[in-house]
Amino acid sequence: MSDTNKRQKLLTIAVVGPSSGPAYDTMPRDSAEFIIGNDLETFTSSGKLEDVNCLVFVAGGDKSLLEPLAKLLPNLKWVHSFFAGIDALAGFIKARLLGTSIPLTNGKGAFSDSLAEWVATAVLHFNKQIPRVLKNREEKKWEKFTMNTVKGKTLGIIGFGDIGQCTAKLMKAAFGMRVLAVRNNPNKTSEFADEIYGPDQKLEVFAKSDFVVCALPGTKDTLDYCGEPEFKAMKETAVFISIGRGLAVDEVALAAALKSKQILGAAVDVFKTEPLPQESALWSCENTLITAHNADFTEDYMRLGWNVFLQNLEKFQNGDKVLATPDNQSAGY
Repeated sequence: MSDTNKRQKLLTIAVVGPSSGPAYDTMPRDSAEFIIGNDLETFTSSGKLEDVNCLVFVAGGDKSLLEPLAKLLPNLKWVHSFFAGIDALAGFIKARLLGTSIPLTNGKGAFSDSLAEWVATAVLHFNKQIPRVLKNREEKKWEKFTMNTVKGKTLGIIGFGDIGQCTAKLMKAAFGMRVLAVRNNPNKTSEFADEIYGPDQKLEVFAKSDFVVCALPGTKDTLDYCGEPEFKAMKETAVFISIGRGLAVDEVALAAALKSKQILGAAVDVFKTEPLPQESALWSCENTLITAHNADFTEDYMRLGWNVFLQNLEKFQNGDKVLATPDNQSAGY
């Protein structure tokens, strides 16, 4: 048995999540010993609390279990969240991880391609006037209208992390779009952005863009980042697309902008409250695409998530100081 295999056999990982489900169909069970549970008793009765080095949170997991479980793990050295965003774990992070040497990693990069594809879908839906096409079919109306093109139009991306950059790469390569990006550090260049702006210049990006994509994480600094001033700055022919975190969008202001035709349309996949409440005004906006936070919930979702976990696992076992997808715990993403 190689040294690598010995290290793998010694590693015990506590997975907080349902005892069964699709999350485990592609679990790399031969890479370590996994203890799976969604209640404290499952872990305490395992007799292996002292062996656990890593704590993993997967879809369907009870986040309130993380803190009491972590208290019982004397040798915890690493925490991994299956999700790209860590806003749901903010309380646990503050209580148990901040100020410690325990790294937190996430699913960064696992789901960026599918979200970029959804952006492309939304862009084409509005640009090619698909609602008009469908209505004409229903009414058996032969209307030879002028068809729009995407090439050369401007895509503004608010939040230029992995998802934003993946989206920019696809839209530039596939459609020849011009990309403007808003990021915290405007001096950090990217081959996928034609121009980069700082947060204080975001209204300029909203005003110049034909399509605006919000790919922001959910933090105290991004609350209602896209609101009434931003929607007022947009062109009447522009479309807003939200794929980051619902916290970053003022949904009341967005609905008002849609109903008043201040903007052409919106495609929204993430919301402040999920499921989206029946009383939300967004449901009654005809010029809106609404998906149930499933734009990245593809058939290979779990496999992609475990692949990112394995990248971190390899670095952890090799003793690397920095893992593959480290989170900025203090910043919240």
